[in-house]
Amino acid sequence: MPDFPPHRLSPAETAFFLDVDGTLAEIVPAPQSARVAPPVLDVLDQLWVLSGGALALVSGRSIDQIDQILSPLRLPAVGVHGLERRLADGQVRRADYSEISYDALVALVTDFAQRHTGLQAEPKPGAVALHYRKRPDLAEICLTFMQEQAAADQQLALMKGKMVLELILGRQTKGVAVGNLMQVPPYARRQPFFAGDDVTDEAAFDYVNQHGGISVKIGHGTTCARYHLHNPEALRRYLKTILD
Repeated sequence: MPDFPPHRLSPAETAFFLDVDGTLAEIVPAPQSARVAPPVLDVLDQLWVLSGGALALVSGRSIDQIDQILSPLRLPAVGVHGLERRLADGQVRRADYSEISYDALVALVTDFAQRHTGLQAEPKPGAVALHYRKRPDLAEICLTFMQEQAAADQQLALMKGKMVLELILGRQTKGVAVGNLMQVPPYARRQPFFAGDDVTDEAAFDYVNQHGGISVKIGHGTTCARYHLHNPEALRRYLKTILD
């Protein structure tokens, strides 16, 4: 896998899709403390302008959380792996799901987290995440619990990330989300570019690869991405070369 994506990208001919945690923002022990650094915000703002708005954040986070992490910058975004979407008109559109099922799911995962010191349950629209970053020794226990919930309810999809497990009411993936965006302006008829760092980004890498795009893995690990950059700062420098 090459260490650097191609330099000769035209912002006017590229649709940029970027993960947030571990890609634009460094991974931190407390997920609520994550922030995108001002130099990265500046590059994103310029890239959004030069691409004619063909830039979107694609994250497992909710759109509200994405806005908090990138404050004061507010960009088009896909949240909760595709359950939420906000385009240039600023309206947030959410997939339908059962509120009763959602409330029961949140209660189950929250109760489990409260019974184990160091775990954190994070409700999102249509999903709930279980963070075990502070208790890596509980990884297997957490996985077994979340797998049991997914097996008991066919509505649920289990997503595995870095020190986090997530149950989603629906079968959305980042690959589906990117594919949907590529059907609408200003993303349509451009070359897709996706950068991400986690297992949940592999579906988007696969979509981009199949459609002649540029897939970039941030950090290490097995991946189907065609290119590699070491960390969020390396991605910032690369995007800056496109602007320059």
